[in-house]
Amino acid sequence: MNVGIVHGAAAPGLPAEGSSSKVSSFGDALARALDNTSEALRGADDQAALVASGGGDIAAASIARAKADVALEVVSVAASRISGAVNSLLQTQV
Repeated sequence: MNVGIVHGAAAPGLPAEGSSSKVSSFGDALARALDNTSEALRGADDQAALVASGGGDIAAASIARAKADVALEVVSVAASRISGAVNSLLQTQV
């Protein structure tokens, strides 16, 4: 299973298959995913603030929020799986 691909689209912060950008480490990929998710949430909040102040586009705000929610869910699932994998490794006995 390729973690960087979600139904043909790259996960937040991770390069798509065949992408020319190189990820130097797994930690860098996770940090980039978290940064991109944070930016998506911040952008969605900004769009919602514009709508609340009487400006902006409600459709654009809704789309931005949906994209941010998906990014947050992907990062949350990845964190949960990583945590489970680390726990499994720590519980193995040599």
